[in-house]
Amino acid sequence: MTGTLRSTARNPVAIAIMGALILVFLVMGVGGGRFPDAFRAVNADAVVSVGSHSLGSRDFDKLWETQKQKYEQQTGQQFTNEFLVQNGVDLQLLNEVAQEQAGMEMLQRAGIVPAPTLVDNEIKKMSWAFDKVTGQFSEKQFVQVLGEQGITPRQAQAEITDELAVRHFGYAAAAGLQAPMLYVAVNAVQGMESRDVSYFTMGLSAVPTPAQPTDAQLQAFMKAHAAQLMQPEMRVLTLVRFSAKELAPNVKVDPAQVAKEFAFRKDTLSTPEKRTVVEIPVKTAADGVAAAKRLRTGESPVAIAKSLSVEAVTYDDKPQSAIADRKLAQAAFALQPGAVDGPIVGDLGLAAVKVVKVTPGSAATLASATPQIEADLRQKMAADQAYQQSQKFDDARQAGSNVADAAKKAGVATVAVGPVTAQGMDAEGKPNPILNAKILKAAFAMSAGQDGDLEDLGSGEYFAVRVEHVQPPALPSLSDKRPQLARAMMNEELVATLKAKAKELMAVARKDGLDAAAAQVGSHVTHENGMQRLKAQQYQSLGREFLENVFSVKTGEVFAAGGQGGIYIAKLDASRPGDPQQTAQLTAAVRGRASQAYSDDVLTAMQNAARKDLKVTLNVALAHQTLGVDPSLLKGGLKPGSDKAK
Repeated sequence: MTGTLRSTARNPVAIAIMGALILVFLVMGVGGGRFPDAFRAVNADAVVSVGSHSLGSRDFDKLWETQKQKYEQQTGQQFTNEFLVQNGVDLQLLNEVAQEQAGMEMLQRAGIVPAPTLVDNEIKKMSWAFDKVTGQFSEKQFVQVLGEQGITPRQAQAEITDELAVRHFGYAAAAGLQAPMLYVAVNAVQGMESRDVSYFTMGLSAVPTPAQPTDAQLQAFMKAHAAQLMQPEMRVLTLVRFSAKELAPNVKVDPAQVAKEFAFRKDTLSTPEKRTVVEIPVKTAADGVAAAKRLRTGESPVAIAKSLSVEAVTYDDKPQSAIADRKLAQAAFALQPGAVDGPIVGDLGLAAVKVVKVTPGSAATLASATPQIEADLRQKMAADQAYQQSQKFDDARQAGSNVADAAKKAGVATVAVGPVTAQGMDAEGKPNPILNAKILKAAFAMSAGQDGDLEDLGSGEYFAVRVEHVQPPALPSLSDKRPQLARAMMNEELVATLKAKAKELMAVARKDGLDAAAAQVGSHVTHENGMQRLKAQQYQSLGREFLENVFSVKTGEVFAAGGQGGIYIAKLDASRPGDPQQTAQLTAAVRGRASQAYSDDVLTAMQNAARKDLKVTLNVALAHQTLGVDPSLLKGGLKPGSDKAK
């Protein structure tokens, strides 16, 4: 349930961060893959939703942090959420998620859904879900580990179902597709072509620093950006929680209970004997005798099995319970280390076996088992205590008490929360850790002054909430946001001035040459000759927008591109085709990878078609709230299209 994000961004900063061109990926074997979707689940507060597929705000936040860390590792720089959002990385991420979610929704609607047995088999391949004692798949352990990551079994099953559907669709596409030689040759020709470019950098100092705006200007700026500045509805809550997790540390466990539990669970707490056993299934007793004889001589089990048209089965350091054939397991665990026997009549047929290694088991002691048993008993007792408290509370509520009075009768303190948004964010955009989606959903479904009833969160957790006050959506006061608004307004003015100056310098470059244009801003012209797509990674510091222009414009054309140090003003001086022999060698070398990319394009085309045909909702405002980004720093929003932007 993990993968690699394929970037399709077109803004200067995101492009510079994300790297080189597609043909480089083909030659170097880099790129592609599914978008990471380990956190995807259907949520009511979805930032992306299409049909039964969606990504919730909290999962989007985790996904954002993962991508942000990748950017920072790639560039060696730290980025704020505001900076990344200003440069469109949020929309890039949302659109990538939307495309993938739409594709999976379309596969599901088309009936490309793996059978439940395939999903179960995939789950049972997860090593962390196997009990260390028995060596067998443990549903309890599977659920526990998922719970620690905030994922339910149903969500995990849905993830794996989607993963298998996309994988099988990809296999089918790859099996029937091979990139045409012309398709590969065109890419090779483009990759081998070399280009000469001249450029200079116009830094931020090339234009005057915007003056600090007046209050009147800021008021006008707020009015012009009212849609982005509007603060969401917020609520002040009274919350009462009954939590086994919080009660557990204070629960006292009787040693007599521990001893009693140990006596009951001693066998399961002990470490069983484990063995490495090689099994060669045979069809006849004679084959079993022959196979056993050859095993005793030290011949390879794989070679023996192959000569008998079967496959050898190896149980590597497994307990007796992990061997499917009960009778064969009993026989194997009765043999001495290194011993061979065959034919053995098992429940599933005849076989010859060899015991390769024996790892002795160990019996559990009360002393060694006490910490685990105490923790289990403490959790159980805490869950019982939380349940009893919740029932006292519920009885009081049913008798007419409000949330605060019922909590007092149950002996539990209430907690004042808020104001918070429907996503659990406070006024500074920080999430409140005691809130979750179910609590927020209940709180925002009620009216001001309304008391809620007891609700079960599972795992010994219960809650009830009262809405004390509702703050309707409103614009912030100028005094609260003056520094942020001033910075945003000055930044907007600076960008506009830089664009105008770049346009002016491009006109000078076309008329009088790059040197004349560079002289106007105190810069100097740099010449980069022999640039090739195949070597694009060498020029990553120039930014992807610069590279895309270099390899797409016509000879003699002047262009501008954003970069880390400012804006590049450049001119393509010359372009030359590559060596024919080297181009032919490259064509032959990359055809296999090109075919894989060709089939990947089929998957991408399917996702694009799904994105176009299905109703996809992007809640950009919710995404920004989740990231804690001040709307006053943003300009514009999601462009109108087939998707719905809230």
